[in-house]
Parts: sequence; C-alpha cells; structure tokens
Amino acid sequence: MARNWPGTLAGAYLLGMRAVSALPHMESMRINGWKLERPATNQEDDDDALVIMMILFLAIFGTMAGIGVVFLVLYAVGQLVQRARRFVLGLDEDGMSERMRSQLLPDEDSRQSYELARAFERQYPYGSVDTQLTPEQQTLIREKGVDAWEFDVTLDVNAMLQSKTEVLFMGGDNCVQTNLPLPKSNSVYYFEIKIVEKPADVSLWIGAATKPYPAWRMTGWNKYSAGYCTNTGSVHQNSPFRGSRIGERLLVGDILGIGYQPRSGVMWFTRNGRRYKEIVSGMLYDLFPTISADGPCSFSANFGQRGFVFIEANVKRWGLGPIEGAMQPPPIYGANQNTILLETAASDSTASEPDETHGDNDSIQTAPESTVLLLLEAGSTSLEPVVSYRSKQPKSLEPVASDPPSSS
Repeated sequence: MARNWPGTLAGAYLLGMRAVSALPHMESMRINGWKLERPATNQEDDDDALVIMMILFLAIFGTMAGIGVVFLVLYAVGQLVQRARRFVLGLDEDGMSERMRSQLLPDEDSRQSYELARAFERQYPYGSVDTQLTPEQQTLIREKGVDAWEFDVTLDVNAMLQSKTEVLFMGGDNCVQTNLPLPKSNSVYYFEIKIVEKPADVSLWIGAATKPYPAWRMTGWNKYSAGYCTNTGSVHQNSPFRGSRIGERLLVGDILGIGYQPRSGVMWFTRNGRRYKEIVSGMLYDLFPTISADGPCSFSANFGQRGFVFIEANVKRWGLGPIEGAMQPPPIYGANQNTILLETAASDSTASEPDETHGDNDSIQTAPESTVLLLLEAGSTSLEPVVSYRSKQPKSLEPVASDPPSSS
C-alpha cells in the first residue's frame, strides 16, 4: 500500500519546519509514518574528555619543568665540584696546577707573559670597551667598501705597516688587529692571510679575537680568541696550553682562510682553498681579525678587495664589505679640458696682445677682475693663491733705451 505523501511542495516545507521546531523539545516524533529522532548528547563524556586533556597538558609541562630543574641542579653541582677541585689541587682558570704551569712555562719570560696576560684579562673583561660598529664607522664602510678595513700598528708593537693590509713584524712577540670588527649582518664572512716571508723557526698565529687584546700574546692564547698556528697546524682557543691539530704546517706562499658565522659563533679554516672539517664554536663576540708572530715575518691580508683562493667565498660573496664604496673617486690629474679657467684665459687672450697704437708700457697687462670672480664660481675657496700670484707681477716695465745711431 503506498504511503500518503504530501501532495504539494508547500506541504512538505511546512512539515519540515514543524519537525525542526519540535526537535529541541522532544526526543523523537513521527510524521506521516517516518520517525525522526534527536541524537542524545552525553554531557558527562564531554567533561571527562576535558579533564583528560588537562591532565595530559599538566603531565607534559611537569615533565619538561622537571627535566629543566634536573639540568640546573647538575650544572650547579658540576660548577661546585670544579671549584672544589681547583681549590684542592690549586688549579687556575685554565685548569693548570702550579707544577704543570712550571713545566709548560719553563723560563721566566714566558711565566711573566702569562701572568701579565691574566692581569690584562681582569683589567679589560669582555664588554668593558664598546667595540660595536659606530655610525661613523658604518658610514666609512658605505663610502669605502672593503677598503675601510686596515691593520692598526700601535707604538707598543714592533711592526711596520707596509700598506693597509700588509704588515712586517720586526722581531719579538707582537700582535696586530684591524681597525674594524667583523660585520654581523650576513650569515658568513671570510678573509684570507698569505704568508709572504717567514723563517722556519717563526710561527704565525692567524685568527680572530676581541678588542683590546694583549699586544705581546699569540692569537688563541687568551680569552675570547681563536688562532691557527702555522708551524704546528693546531688551533688554540682561549688557552695557550690546549690545542687541537686540524691541519698541516704552513710555508711561505701558503694562504690560510678564516670563515666566521656570526649568528652561531662558529669559526672554520681553509688552506690554499681547501676547507678543514673541524670548527671552533662559542665565538659569539665582536671579533677582529688578529695576527700574531713570535719573530720577524710578513703577511698580506685579503678582506675581499680581490678574489679569494677559496672559490665558494667568491661565488657567495663572503667578503667583509662591497668591493667598491659609494664615495666618488677624485678627478684625474691633468684633466683640465673645458674648465672655466681655461675658457676664460682663451677668451681673454686677444685682450692681452700688444696694441700697435700704444707704447711699450701697455704691452703687459694684468688679468681682469672677471677671472677672479670665475675662479670663485668654479669652486675656489680662497683668493690667496691669486693675490700672491698677482702681487709678484711687475706693474710696468721700463723701455730699454736703444743705442744711438753711429755717425758715419
């Protein structure tokens, strides 16, 4: 038997609206033989799920907090144990006892150098001197580009600056640093040092350090520094006693490169265009390229003013600055064509020619006043050269008396 369906669309619409309006007030209803049921919700199940989520969140948070507390406790205990060990064994900041220091520092000069360096570190801790780039230095970099970097050779260093990036050590223990620190705006910076002259028994220490740095210490021997020793191929960081060998001995003509990643504080080295795998970490400071030597030698630095031996540094442009700055070069010497002064002199040349109708006294004339005015308009800032030149000229010349004709 067929069901009695509504005959019209309007009737179906009215039945649907009736069912929808009745659902919130009843669990089920029957319309024309069809039973409509409202799904029942369980409020207790929702509350249980919310409680379970809160318990899981608290458990995860508590676990992370517990792990952090454990690490802090272990770190504090380690520091206490280390201090107690230093106190009992008589160790210094480098973890060296007096007996070990006497073995590694056999002579009085080396011990005195070590003690003076420690006193220097206490007098100038990191941050005591502001070494960040100033607005004036940033302007200098924009104007000169990579040519803004150069080495500073002070009076207490036995060295001579042959050019802005070439230094000659005259003998003894000496250290030089650049005038500007390594930038931090890019992800990687790179520079290279070429050994120009070096005896076999002299060591160069090439790396980076904070400023100020003891002028008599090798790079990597004091805090906040790392340096590569050319005679051993080892890298020292913050200590003269501990070094890790990563490369080979460097000879005259070899090029050592230093790469620095300021965002992670990682430093790495290259030799003649080949990169070493070992790295130095924890160098999150304002670092300056620093070169030290324990004898007479010379070196040349490349901060990006010419091509690097390490090809990747050329491709990715890891130099310290742009090759060319924004400052315009000076005019070429002798390029004085089409200048105001020459044009004025050419235009007044006819006026300076002698006139046949005047005597010899009028044959020499001074420059007109318009020349001086044009000099000022062309950019002259002083009349002193013009006035001094004009004051030297004779006002008139006495005519030379001619010999009387001889009587025949």
